[in-house]
Amino acid sequence: MNDIRIYDFEFNLLHIEPDVMSAYWILLYNDIGTFEGTFPLSSDICDVIMKNKYLFLVQGDFQAIITAYMADTKLTVYGKTVNWILSRRTCPVFNTETLYSTEEINPGNVMVKLASQIFSDVENFDFINSTDIVTSESYSKDARTPFSDVLKEYLNQFNLGHKVWLDIPNKKWVFEVYPGKILPGIFSEGNRNLTDVTISDDAQEFFPSGWYNRELEDLGEWNAATSLPTVTSENYGKYYSITNENESSSRYPNGSYLVCTDVSGAWRVCSELPILEEKIEGTLSGIYNWDTFLSGATLAEAKAELLEKKWSHDLKALVSRLKYQTDYSLGDTVRIQAQKGTYAESTEKTIVGVDVWWESGNTGEKIKFREEI
Repeated sequence: MNDIRIYDFEFNLLHIEPDVMSAYWILLYNDIGTFEGTFPLSSDICDVIMKNKYLFLVQGDFQAIITAYMADTKLTVYGKTVNWILSRRTCPVFNTETLYSTEEINPGNVMVKLASQIFSDVENFDFINSTDIVTSESYSKDARTPFSDVLKEYLNQFNLGHKVWLDIPNKKWVFEVYPGKILPGIFSEGNRNLTDVTISDDAQEFFPSGWYNRELEDLGEWNAATSLPTVTSENYGKYYSITNENESSSRYPNGSYLVCTDVSGAWRVCSELPILEEKIEGTLSGIYNWDTFLSGATLAEAKAELLEKKWSHDLKALVSRLKYQTDYSLGDTVRIQAQKGTYAESTEKTIVGVDVWWESGNTGEKIKFREEI
């Protein structure tokens, strides 16, 4: 087991701890991972942890920000992988079409640009995009949201991951968006590189279709003394606030709204803004076409939420004779063969999580693959 090193946020080394009772890491491809370690109360690490704030720890290649501790018969230290820092800042309202005027954009560039803006006040923060895929899909946020949530939601659509690490020699924080690799060979119990394989299936959260309340676009004010705006299909989902100097007007009351909720582009007057329901259709029909309500106010937000409504098919396994970051990494896609009774499964799956642990008489690694519909 590697020693654990404790640093402050200025990258000063405060302590090296060789007496580690246990260490358990959960590392994730496109989410925030965790650390939990235990230490004897007789160790000097207790004084360092309990007297200081804003600390991070390093164990070999693994890094975490210390977020909590508890001292009873031993010291238990809790941490989050360094990308937890992204949850400490919020992302402003934005649209990919305003960030980039081109028809096709690189999703990694979008998140790198946002991250560099959000952390513009941190001089020793570098931002890297290691992806080359492009998309024409637009994406937006109409409310301020934790940046970590925006990042996870957006990158999930493209099977991309992200990480933040600490470049200790150069005293820098580094943010990166990256893709996984396709690994050769087969992972299976028969090949003796997987053990304790479990397969599960769950339909309880699955919906192929969904409804959402589309946010109407405000076009400003319309003076009732002027001509009606042109009727065009581009009006759909938009509205004007009506101003009318004739207070007795019943046709266009002052303070009401001129709204288009018809795809033909026709306008109608409403005393209050209506709810514009829209449906995202799935690929199933008839009795199989289940639908749900989505909280997103834009099509991109609703689609991202619907992607989470999965009929999950989950496969987990312990690895044998394989080592994380040597034989495989987060985001890698591998060929899996699994068999339970007479059921056999052979498919490609992406590694989205790895548990790594050390404790007295017990060390190991556990892989979690992406849940599939």
